[in-house]
Amino acid sequence: MKILIIVTKGGVGGAQVSVLNLARSLSVRGEKVAVGFGGGEFLEVKLAENRIPFHIFNNLKRTHNPFRNLFFIFEIFFFLKKNKFDVAHFNSSNALFGAVGAKMAGVRTVFTFRGLSMLDENYQASSLLKKIYYYFFKLLCFFVDEPVFVSEKNRVRAINIGVIKNGTTIYNGLERSNLIFASRKEARTELEKLTGSQLSGCYIIGSIGRLAYPKNYEFLIRMLPEILKIKPDAKAVIVGGGPEESRYESLISELGLVDRILLAGEIHDAYRFIKAFELFVLPSAFEGLSITLIEALFAGVPVLAANVGGNSELLSEEQLYKVNDKEDFLEKINKIISDEKLAFELAERNLEKSKNFELERTAGKYLEICKSKL
Repeated sequence: MKILIIVTKGGVGGAQVSVLNLARSLSVRGEKVAVGFGGGEFLEVKLAENRIPFHIFNNLKRTHNPFRNLFFIFEIFFFLKKNKFDVAHFNSSNALFGAVGAKMAGVRTVFTFRGLSMLDENYQASSLLKKIYYYFFKLLCFFVDEPVFVSEKNRVRAINIGVIKNGTTIYNGLERSNLIFASRKEARTELEKLTGSQLSGCYIIGSIGRLAYPKNYEFLIRMLPEILKIKPDAKAVIVGGGPEESRYESLISELGLVDRILLAGEIHDAYRFIKAFELFVLPSAFEGLSITLIEALFAGVPVLAANVGGNSELLSEEQLYKVNDKEDFLEKINKIISDEKLAFELAERNLEKSKNFELERTAGKYLEICKSKL
């Protein structure tokens, strides 16, 4: 079977890691897989390393330009007709325009909702903008044969608000043998070089994610002064880049936290550093199912995450707080920081929970969907 997996951008990100892992796993199973995207070093390098063919679509961009999206529809139509793919699997909102071209080419379509974006109840936008997005998204979903969700919570909401009538939940998965974590000492040494800051002897709160609105890192930055009252030797390390980076740098400076909150920048395979953290924190405003959160489970570290998207499907109650609720956040983080036994138990529990998110299971379910009704 020939499967084309499409995502808008090829840079570092959770969707890109998921696409790479799925392409790799399906290729190992003997399927003919290619990946399409609008350019980006991360996927180009990783796909080449794994000898997985890829195609750069010139008109696939993160954009609101209707002409660019229209050009992409025809670009993918001609590509699919020429290369005779059986299935086109879309993984991002802008890429979803390609489903129109895929149906024109007679190709079966799968779309994975890796979050609900403006359709999420926590997304802050005008009601008019959200309504426009809703109807536009609903229209594009008419061209999707198989809707897939990375969390059950997202699937239920999408059905309840009428975006789709049905769908399947398939959790993101990781290949345990491909995850090579640095030891705590090694990870901290490397992070010290990247940040120019001393980390030994400190309680490290860490996170990995894009510095953009959905990840909500402003909340963590503003909470650090309160965390320091609980743990005076705490430092926060955030690994990632994005459009909010300069604003976060200014905020950190304004709060006098330059030596306490360290932005390490965008790094390939950033998961390697997770064991440097005593606690992994993910303050997202909304989510589908975070790949970095699953990586934290595999690393066996305690986690504290906002109770959004599929996070409650991964984590126990002690590791969840109400999104943007300062009191709940401080209560939960205080318990984890102050109780070493609890932190150890959570880490062990997370490592055990990671067994539910093996890539083999994820790839198998996608393959079932791709082969159904062909």
